[in-house]
Amino acid sequence: MGQKRGALVVWLLLLSTLLTQVLVEVEANSFFPKSTVVISNQIEGGARLLVHCKSANDDLGVRWLDPGKSFEWTFYPHFFTYTLFFCAFRWEVGAHLKWFDIYKQQRDDEVCKYCHWAIRRDGPCLAVPGSEMCYHYRDKL
Repeated sequence: MGQKRGALVVWLLLLSTLLTQVLVEVEANSFFPKSTVVISNQIEGGARLLVHCKSANDDLGVRWLDPGKSFEWTFYPHFFTYTLFFCAFRWEVGAHLKWFDIYKQQRDDEVCKYCHWAIRRDGPCLAVPGSEMCYHYRDKL
């Protein structure tokens, strides 16, 4: 009878731990807002833009954006670690890929929850109230 009682106590502890983790995740996702990234083709001269974005867990696939067109995705930034999405860009056939960390939680979490990026030849620019913050591409991943 004592072994059954002990097994029941262990089972109940495991169940309550699992339930607590689920409730914490639900609470975290309702407390912390989602972030949205928008990438817009603003390449001068009207070129089509190849975009391929990834994170450690997600590959958003390869997309071709016509001039002025955009695409977006929404996600929950991770609570304990820093979320990072990086993208490769190319707008000329045969040109080298340009890389940029399009969402870097340490950089962007306080700046935007709706992060609208204009992709240009000289670098990506993040729209912020009243202005833009422009960056340089990385040549390698």
